[in-house]
Amino acid sequence: MLTKPENSAIKKLGRQEMAIEAHERKVKGTLVIALAMIINHRKDIDWVKDGNISEIDLKRVQERILASNWYETDFYERLGSAVFRLVGKSRPEGAYEFGEGIMWQILKRVYGANLLRNDPKDGLARFAGLYNGIFFNTQQAEFKSTPEGGIFKISDPYGFPTQESFVPMIKSLLAKIVRENNVENISVVCEEESQLISKKLNSATYRISWKTK
Repeated sequence: MLTKPENSAIKKLGRQEMAIEAHERKVKGTLVIALAMIINHRKDIDWVKDGNISEIDLKRVQERILASNWYETDFYERLGSAVFRLVGKSRPEGAYEFGEGIMWQILKRVYGANLLRNDPKDGLARFAGLYNGIFFNTQQAEFKSTPEGGIFKISDPYGFPTQESFVPMIKSLLAKIVRENNVENISVVCEEESQLISKKLNSATYRISWKTK
């Protein structure tokens, strides 16, 4: 039989383990699917040799990735880095195309009714509400309306995975959401973009403005 101190210590350890599990970094399949589509389509690339992803990673990608499942952030980072480097040529333009292209199409198919309201501010506010459930379990998003448009802020206490591609991808995705809500002359400015190579980011702020058509 355990003594009270021993039993208490075991319970404390169990709570600590549960806390670690609760804060384990995960990424939603929504993001992984987008990368898997690119990897499976570009059969001309040796993803293991040139992309530095493992055979196990590649096998998981070639099998079914579910949008509703949560996956290890490390797995996503390996895939994201390979796609950004080999397909996006390590340029922000590649991340922009990814955000307003394949990423938008996936979100539109699943969440279009929430994001397309003929009201860009409402669409951005709803996107902020959806954000945690469709990207990372450690991140937060908030949207504040301004007379010119709004301010969209994302944060992650652990830093953004593959920030060199993720931060600009969100920039283009925000512009796409606004554009699809029937406005023009859209501007999205993210000051942190200039720091993507020099420092690890825990937050990024996007200042968005537009004119109604």
